[in-house]
Amino acid sequence: MAMIAAALFLFAAFCTDVTRSRIPNVLTAAGAVAGLLLGLAAGGVNGLGGSLAGMAAGFLPMLLLYAIGAVAAGDVKLFGALGAIGGAVFVLEAMAASLLCAGLIGAGILLVRSDGMQRLRALLFGLFQLAFFRDMGVLRIGEGEGMRRIRFPFMWAVLPGAVYIMWQGPLGLG
Repeated sequence: MAMIAAALFLFAAFCTDVTRSRIPNVLTAAGAVAGLLLGLAAGGVNGLGGSLAGMAAGFLPMLLLYAIGAVAAGDVKLFGALGAIGGAVFVLEAMAASLLCAGLIGAGILLVRSDGMQRLRALLFGLFQLAFFRDMGVLRIGEGEGMRRIRFPFMWAVLPGAVYIMWQGPLGLG
């Protein structure tokens, strides 16, 4: 039942994010409530606790990414609700797969843009600064050296990442 709920929730979020560039609060709230109710129905108070733990596991790491400007607020709430539905293990696996997909999509966009080589040099230099000089300033995401950020709806990465985890049969989603 949780897998069906998660799939429907992700599909609805994908449709709204791609068409309107936002994930409505009513959708994320409904997903969170549904996840909590599913947890309560499936396992009583322990199930509710598992859903709350999943909600925190999805919300808190994404909140850190929001703080540095990497994702939007709707993505944070989406992963909180997805954690309530699928549990902590599922949401963390889906998050990792989604971030990997986002990296691949970003790399693809980088390769086809005219300023791709300039961006690649800036990325490699930033990683060098981080690794050797521990310069955390490179983690700030924003307008740098006249270059715009590479932007795309994060749901382009979330949907394939989460579907992959569902297909693999994650430890947390039953």
